[in-house]
Amino acid sequence: MGFKSNKVEIKGVSTDEVGTPLTHSVELTEKEIELILLTVKNSLFKGEYVEILYNLTLKIQEKYKTIKKL
Repeated sequence: MGFKSNKVEIKGVSTDEVGTPLTHSVELTEKEIELILLTVKNSLFKGEYVEILYNLTLKIQEKYKTIKKL
């Protein structure tokens, strides 16, 4: 059974102060993104992860498209 918290405090910083505390900016190269997308393409996932994986893959693809334009 899971639980949900409306307020999380990480190292003394409340989520109310910073928004989503687990969001970080990560810079990836074109080749690194290609490898991640290829790995996702060739992998098998349980049904419970499909929606999360879909959303994550969509974000990675959008980042890849912006890098390809440069």
